[in-house]
Amino acid sequence: MSFFDSTPIGRILSRVSSDLSIIDLDVPFAFMFTFSASLTTYSNLVVLAVVTWQVLFVSSPMIVLAIRLQRYYLASAKELMRINGTTMSALANHFESISGAITIRAFEEQDRFFAQNLELVDKNASPYFYNSAATEWLIRRLETMSAAVLSFSAFVMVLLFPGTFSPGFVGMAFSYGLSLNNTLVNSIQRQCSLANQIISVERVNHYMDIQSEPEVIEENRPAPDWPQVGCVELRDLKIRYREDAPLVLHGITCKFEGGDKIGIVGRTGSGKTTLIGALFRLVEPAGGKISIDCGHHYDRLT
Repeated sequence: MSFFDSTPIGRILSRVSSDLSIIDLDVPFAFMFTFSASLTTYSNLVVLAVVTWQVLFVSSPMIVLAIRLQRYYLASAKELMRINGTTMSALANHFESISGAITIRAFEEQDRFFAQNLELVDKNASPYFYNSAATEWLIRRLETMSAAVLSFSAFVMVLLFPGTFSPGFVGMAFSYGLSLNNTLVNSIQRQCSLANQIISVERVNHYMDIQSEPEVIEENRPAPDWPQVGCVELRDLKIRYREDAPLVLHGITCKFEGGDKIGIVGRTGSGKTTLIGALFRLVEPAGGKISIDCGHHYDRLT
């Protein structure tokens, strides 16, 4: 219960809708394509090392630069995907206003809610757009690096003395180098796409180990005939919904005798619902104590 009290419904909806959809549909295909592209790249690299090992002098720096570009890209892309998930939760949470559509129309507030919805859509679309721009940034630099390496290799081969390498060897080395460049770029793109989609797994896994409230506290188990009177006493009761959240109830001390009918009044946000939730142990106290049947014994309720 404390989880649902402290977690907006939009966060839950975004995980059971978009995140689970990505995990079920996109991640398996992305993993398959990434594995295939990586296997092709490693196979080309092994063949290249066996047949024309001299080309490794050019390919090795290219591989190192590509890995550095990939790490630089992922550091920003993963955070953008996390921000996108956060803004999507706020957008899904705003969908709850549909249940109050009649009230919204009664007060003629359609324009305000429509503008708020568009603002949330823009906030959600911005990280996704920036992530797409970062992907294009990576692709452009990988292709530029690949073209520069191949051009430099071809230029060096032209400048070599005639007869240094046979024409067939030069053509084969250039062909293998071009194939390695293409497969390497494709492999890095697939790996980056998979890493972005794994963020959905991270978000869902965050809700896999939620601590449950204790059903029974053995040292505080009451007697079988409890409660007899129904006397309730609050002693310096303090309530917060999370450990890092501010106090909602700031040290309430009062006593309700058994059989009395008590009404709790106050403005919106004063803590009425929180107090009722504390009495039913929907929220555990951060301080103080709640005692029921405080040592009083009556023959009957009055």
